Amino acid sequence: MATAIGNPYLEGNFAPIPDELSVDDLPVTGALPRELNGRYLRIGPNPQGSVETGAGHHWFIGQGMVHGVRLRDGRAEWYRNRFVRSDVPENSPNTNVLAQGGRLLALVEGGGAPVSISPDLNRMATWDADGALRAGFTAHPKIDPVTGEMHSISYLLRPGAEHLRYDVLDATGKATHTAELPVSGVPMVHDMAMTATRVVVLDLPVTLSTEAVGRLMAGTPQSGDALSMRWNEEHPSRVGVLPRGGTADQLRWFDAPRAYVFHVLNAYDAPDGSIVMDVVRYDTVFRNAFNGPTDCPPTLARWTVAPGRGTVSEQIMSDYGMEWPRINRDRVGHAHRYGWFGGVGPEGLRLSDDVNRDRGGSFEPGPLVKFDTTTGETTVHHFGAGRVTQEPAFVARPGAEAEEDGWILSVVYDGATDRSELVVLDAADVEAAPLARVHLPRRVPFGFHGNWVSDDEVGA
Repeated sequence: MATAIGNPYLEGNFAPIPDELSVDDLPVTGALPRELNGRYLRIGPNPQGSVETGAGHHWFIGQGMVHGVRLRDGRAEWYRNRFVRSDVPENSPNTNVLAQGGRLLALVEGGGAPVSISPDLNRMATWDADGALRAGFTAHPKIDPVTGEMHSISYLLRPGAEHLRYDVLDATGKATHTAELPVSGVPMVHDMAMTATRVVVLDLPVTLSTEAVGRLMAGTPQSGDALSMRWNEEHPSRVGVLPRGGTADQLRWFDAPRAYVFHVLNAYDAPDGSIVMDVVRYDTVFRNAFNGPTDCPPTLARWTVAPGRGTVSEQIMSDYGMEWPRINRDRVGHAHRYGWFGGVGPEGLRLSDDVNRDRGGSFEPGPLVKFDTTTGETTVHHFGAGRVTQEPAFVARPGAEAEEDGWILSVVYDGATDRSELVVLDAADVEAAPLARVHLPRRVPFGFHGNWVSDDEVGA
């Protein structure tokens, strides 16, 4: 276990690991579904050196490291972890890894182009869609489950860039549309929403200093640069709606609840023309705490955008602290019922408890949470004492028709052994015992995002 140095994001399982590792033939407890043929991938920052690992270190900063587990025919063939290396030394995406257009892509927001990674994780190179993404991209594009199109809203970390960029890439990765969307200052736009017909832009009260973030990403920070992401009382809280493939003149803005949203579970068009959007919301972030999002616990809310009335209404869906929302990918942009999340706090947090509402400290992962948006039911899988998880990945069973028919894959950290496992649950019955546990040769540090990538998506 790492030695405490006064920064919670450099201690325990937040601490970086020093090297790359390759291990074959991983032990498995239980039985892996034989239909799981592909790779489970996760990514996060893995800062190196005294500049990146001081007491003022921000959780979001550091060279990316990707972790992968190869599953095939009921076996766990290998575990590998690799630093993310691009053609530009200072560009090392650390926030998300996914497949699109037959490529594995490591992503970061605000200035770095994607990095293409080979399926064995051993070869990497900058990939910018023939120059379309050279100025930067986002960590959270949305992929249409029918067409394979990728839609993205990106903010640009360069002086004077007071606009967002909306890009569309087709199923092969070719850029087919781009539009500049004017905004005030540089809002931190971590995610977006997409329905079958429209795109939703989040312009919320966290803004950035382009100069400070540029120094952080280049590894040359100055005193106070950790404040570059900050709650901004002067910045509006609003959402913008435009048609898919639209331009700035079609963008309409609506006042939104005074909150910040890192992640959207999903959004869809309602029959009355409104947009239903389920989000993980925070009352504030980076107002009281500056190393990570620990002003207050997150919770699930439903925002209903009614363009005809010009309003955005909010309904709190649950008082359970949860983050890292995931759905069945076939439901992206269409009506959904279920969401799977990582709980916040080892036992999960009930926001109805005053002691939890004002809770600060490090962003502690907890149990796995499933939420039914129709009934409001919350079900939880506790992995055991000292065992916690972050973002789940839903994998549909081949040929499945029911929305919850599939598996949940999630990395679980065991504080007693200081090791991690890849755990497979029945997505329809998350309270049941795991179907399988893949024992990994080391711990996987708490990072950000990941995905299941099947052999059909990138080949064997």
